[in-house]
Amino acid sequence: MIVHIFDPGAKFTAVRYNTDKVDNGKGELMKVSGFGPLQIFNEVRPEDYRNYLELLSAGNKNVKLPQFHAVISAKGKEHDAYTLTEIATAWLDSMGYGRQPYLIVFHKDTSNHHVHMVTTRVDRAGKKIDSNFEHINAVRRLNKIIGLDEGETVKQDIAKALAYRFSTKAQFIMILESQGYVLKETAGRFEVIKFGHKLAEVPLDKVTERIADYAPNKKQIQQLRAIITKYSKQKDVTPQIKTIPLPGGLSKPGKTYTSELAEYLSKRLGILFIFHADQGKPPYGYTVIDHKNKAVFKGSEILALKALLSRNPSDLRKGPNEKRVQGDKPERKKASLNPATPEQKDYYSALLKAALHNYPDLAQGLRHQGLRVDKAGSFYHLTDETGTAIPIDELLSAEDRTYFAEAYGQYAEVSEELYRQLDYIPPVSIAEDIDDEQINGRNRRRKKKARTNTR
Repeated sequence: MIVHIFDPGAKFTAVRYNTDKVDNGKGELMKVSGFGPLQIFNEVRPEDYRNYLELLSAGNKNVKLPQFHAVISAKGKEHDAYTLTEIATAWLDSMGYGRQPYLIVFHKDTSNHHVHMVTTRVDRAGKKIDSNFEHINAVRRLNKIIGLDEGETVKQDIAKALAYRFSTKAQFIMILESQGYVLKETAGRFEVIKFGHKLAEVPLDKVTERIADYAPNKKQIQQLRAIITKYSKQKDVTPQIKTIPLPGGLSKPGKTYTSELAEYLSKRLGILFIFHADQGKPPYGYTVIDHKNKAVFKGSEILALKALLSRNPSDLRKGPNEKRVQGDKPERKKASLNPATPEQKDYYSALLKAALHNYPDLAQGLRHQGLRVDKAGSFYHLTDETGTAIPIDELLSAEDRTYFAEAYGQYAEVSEELYRQLDYIPPVSIAEDIDDEQINGRNRRRKKKARTNTR
């Protein structure tokens, strides 16, 4: 289960966004709380809710961005609207919003059930509700509500990872990264990090002992080769940039590759493909994690990437006048510069500001938000899928643009090791229960002076 807090806003536009979902049959208004006399009327307009929230927020003129908008998303359909509403109610109370006027709206227009919550950051006494470490607290309090013990879970995940067969430190790291952790090697140990917080440590000696015990299992390699060969005749093997679904029917491009074959094997057989690629370039190799049999292999041990790509069934379907070199990546269409809608500008402005202000450095923020910058400080390209490009000055204030230009200089210098560790990898549960995902970095106040990354 995932919780995400959107950037605060000056106007309560999230009210209309969510009531439109209800009007269009894509959502259901589950709960209205704290709106006083409005709740006795049979019909209440979105403007009435918004005006009430704006009136309450006016009690503190120092809070320029009073809108609080958050979403809690379940894995698939495992929780219904009523269960998610109960969880959201308890979570709002734990975050200090239990006595605030708020709306909870269930959305049913994506593959994952989720609820949106809208309220104000100003309470009835005119005080701003505490937002220190808001993103980290949001995840921890949700975990507590649903009964997830972070300390016990990470211990179990580490123990299970050490039970795998692997031949390098990088392979051990990938096992835990597939569960949503970030690992940092320091002073003879690995720090295991999630939600921007160190949860545990793994002595390097334990990892090197497992590496020393490694011996290639030829029978298992042959079995994997046979499985991949069989299904590569049915599924497309061409690596494509993975698209990450977002609440509200939106999506964003990820920074890692997947394929139809990889998705099928992961869901059906627990065989996870991790493609390795330099930034902006096609994959040069891959790793296979066999979760069922608890082993990690270099892709070349099973089937060289070139040989894998040559098995693409799409090549067999081409006519005599449509030949292309087997294994070549299909030519990508150039994005046309379509004008952005106001909703797109608001949405991508929020993502870009989150990348700029809510992470230790811009590189991590852009990577986690799935954003790409083509020209620093002047032009911001959204996605190839939307074919939409928006100038920076339409997304950021003058002050933020100045800081962005400074921070972007650091972005270009970030090491490949950081890029590798921050890659989004589709979560495969080795804990057998909760599907949590690292969403936000530490929320830091930014100044104009660029901050040096000290990770």
